[in-house]
Amino acid sequence: MIYLIHPDYQLYKSFVLDNKVVRKALGSETLFHFSRAPQSYLDGWQPFEIGFAALGVSEKAAMPDIMVRNGRLFLTAPAFAALGGLLEKHGEFLPVTYGGKDGHLFNVLSLAESVKGIDTKLSTKNEFGEVQSLAFHEDKVKGLLLFRTAFDGYMGIYCTEGFKAAIDESNFKGLIFSNDIGSIFPPDADVSGPSSH
Repeated sequence: MIYLIHPDYQLYKSFVLDNKVVRKALGSETLFHFSRAPQSYLDGWQPFEIGFAALGVSEKAAMPDIMVRNGRLFLTAPAFAALGGLLEKHGEFLPVTYGGKDGHLFNVLSLAESVKGIDTKLSTKNEFGEVQSLAFHEDKVKGLLLFRTAFDGYMGIYCTEGFKAAIDESNFKGLIFSNDIGSIFPPDADVSGPSSH
């Protein structure tokens, strides 16, 4: 099964990037702080401090173990230790600091297009170019633990069962997995009972 990974903003804080701090560390021309484009940053990377903020309705949001935003995952040191070996071939780890602690942003670089993984018969867009339905050839993307796609403008991070199982086993918090991969909105917990971690 393929899942779309959502942030759990209701219970957990999200990482936030200060554009002045990012530009000071990576150069004034960088678009890292808001770009979703799948490009490598590792060669010129300079670690910098990131912040965390409650982006949902609750001001009592907790610190996550792992969080997703703009095509990247944030991992605490324990999450990096547990998942680093699994993820390394699907992107790059970019060291950051937060509140005096070390963490990593994982920049997802694996693309469904690299394995011809988009099911073009079942994936459609409306007249405005918005995704109406999205489907992958599961047999072609099964080797991609995490991946993105140009079809949705690199908006989402998708995963196979292996990544979800690793999160389940480690009991890391901060993500919601949805098998409704055509919707950019997280599932409503009151309606469908999604898998929240």
